[in-house]
Amino acid sequence: MPHVAPAHRNGRAMATLVAAVAVLGALQALPPAWHAALRYDRAALLQGELWRLWTGHLIHLGWAHWALNAAGLVLCGLLVDRPPGAAVLARRAACLGLGISLLFLLLVPTLSHYVGLSGVLYGLFVLGLWPGARRVDPVAIAALSTIAAWLCGQWLLGPDRREMELIGGPIIVQAHVFGVACAALVLAARRAGRSLAGT
Repeated sequence: MPHVAPAHRNGRAMATLVAAVAVLGALQALPPAWHAALRYDRAALLQGELWRLWTGHLIHLGWAHWALNAAGLVLCGLLVDRPPGAAVLARRAACLGLGISLLFLLLVPTLSHYVGLSGVLYGLFVLGLWPGARRVDPVAIAALSTIAAWLCGQWLLGPDRREMELIGGPIIVQAHVFGVACAALVLAARRAGRSLAGT
């Protein structure tokens, strides 16, 4: 049976999501020079500009790109039965963003630049929906299955050309794969920690 969170907790969680969307919007409104200073930039990172490991996930190619990810963030909050508060959301996003960027550096040396929240968003969906899926919540299972199918389609068939035209640039499928992989690693680490605590 799906868990129903208290109304006051859902209200706070949605306020957190609205605030997060507003922050992303404010960052998107920054001048192009700021975007260049914040995006994931492999060469700049290797020169020591380490903030880009996180900030590259917070800006977007354009307003259409921002709107898609902002809508995805709100959808994530609506689908999970226990929406995270501000501190938890920030920690999760920071952890996922760092993991994705490090995997870019290690495994995708040809990727010179990247912007967008989508990789982090895939990870947030997995972290948020997994507890419900373990309880056999049909909504969580259906959502995770849809995400898995969409990701497999992107990997095997390539990104949707219409979506790329909409956002104004290429879709980096590796970001989505890495986001899911980082979320899976977080879940595995949690389980290992609980197992160690129980011994």
